[in-house]
Amino acid sequence: MASEEPKKTGKINIEVLLGLSATFLSFAALIVSVFQTKIAREQQHASVWPYLSASFSNAEHSYSYNVNNFGIGPAIIRNVSWEMGDSVYSSTFDFIRNEIGFPKGLGRSEMESGYVVPANNGLSLIEVNDNDSLSRIMEKKLTSNSFRLRVIYSDVYGNCWEMGTGKTKPLSECPE
Repeated sequence: MASEEPKKTGKINIEVLLGLSATFLSFAALIVSVFQTKIAREQQHASVWPYLSASFSNAEHSYSYNVNNFGIGPAIIRNVSWEMGDSVYSSTFDFIRNEIGFPKGLGRSEMESGYVVPANNGLSLIEVNDNDSLSRIMEKKLTSNSFRLRVIYSDVYGNCWEMGTGKTKPLSECPE
């Protein structure tokens, strides 16, 4: 007996159609899953975004220069430099010593590599109390066009930004 070949009718086999449909739906689900993962990752990074900004306060008989974190995550300090003209200082102490000296009524804090500024908190780097002439000197120095406090900081994921002259910009890579 010769085997008979099934006749081709031109109709699509229902099993093939179901298989193709299942493959298409699986591929579509994979694409949706990839996009959801990407969105979740972006939301996760945005939920810890730090934003540092420098400000000063000039009240009667006092002056302070501050760095505040207005972001929603901690800022991890990577590098700090105080720049006045062509001079660059690595600490508040060096800046004050070389630019002003150490007059009475001046207080300072350091912000070094590894320091963490919590969200919605800040640090007063320079404070002058009960000394109007020193307050005016500090304000003149720290608001001049030749002054710049440059702070490089990161979030907990290692994304870096640079704060300088009142502007914050993202960096493509973090300096070590």
